Amino acid sequence: MEAHVRAYADDINIQTEKRVTEIKSVACEDDRPCDFDVVTDAGDLYRGKALSLAIGGRRRKLNVPGEQEFNGKGVVYCSTCDAPLFRDKTVAVVGGGNAGMEAVIDLFPYAKKIYLLQRSNILKADKGTQEKVRENEKVEILLNARIKKIEGETFITGLIYEDVDGKEQKLDIEGVFVEIGSVPNSEIVKDIVELDRYGQIKIDSKLGTTSHQGVFAAGDITDDPYKQNNISAGDGVKSALAAYAYLQGLQKKSPAEEKE
Repeated sequence: MEAHVRAYADDINIQTEKRVTEIKSVACEDDRPCDFDVVTDAGDLYRGKALSLAIGGRRRKLNVPGEQEFNGKGVVYCSTCDAPLFRDKTVAVVGGGNAGMEAVIDLFPYAKKIYLLQRSNILKADKGTQEKVRENEKVEILLNARIKKIEGETFITGLIYEDVDGKEQKLDIEGVFVEIGSVPNSEIVKDIVELDRYGQIKIDSKLGTTSHQGVFAAGDITDDPYKQNNISAGDGVKSALAAYAYLQGLQKKSPAEEKE
């Protein structure tokens, strides 16, 4: 993608290895918020008349010993991405909501044994998804299971959890799918655009527009329910095109609306 952008125009200023620390909406001559200041940790200041936010989200972590050490070595956070890597292996899925249940279903064609661990005494996924999971003989559901540690050598070899009686139990596994949700990286723009109760930026999915004029958003930071790379990339393109049309004062229409 970067090579394509660089080949398209020589005057595009691509800045890397810098983190944006502040984004402000500033007033124009008529006191209408229409310009945006972006400040980086290097002290750079950029001002623009449109802002496209694609700053993603971060997966919630278990925060237990071994999780970071074996990240990418058996600990994974995306079943649609990594399920095929665990063919004929025994794995654990942590999380009893829809994300956890859907991860289990993604693993049906690949894993030989699937443990589903939920820290509370109930599963929170919708009824239909639960039924699919319970019907599969590969799955063993463990409730009131609190993850204590992930073990391994070069790769994962086991998981320690505390059961309902407070006793430690061990599972011999080769993979852990952490599916306990994600957190959007929206703190930096919470005073500029409207967020939903989960901290996601509310958008009009048709153009990626937000509650603030001139601000567009795409990807995992938005309230789009599908958090996948290819969807985020397409929405990023749409957001950029919408921002361009906004700057040009154009009202974009579908080709189907065009008349001779």
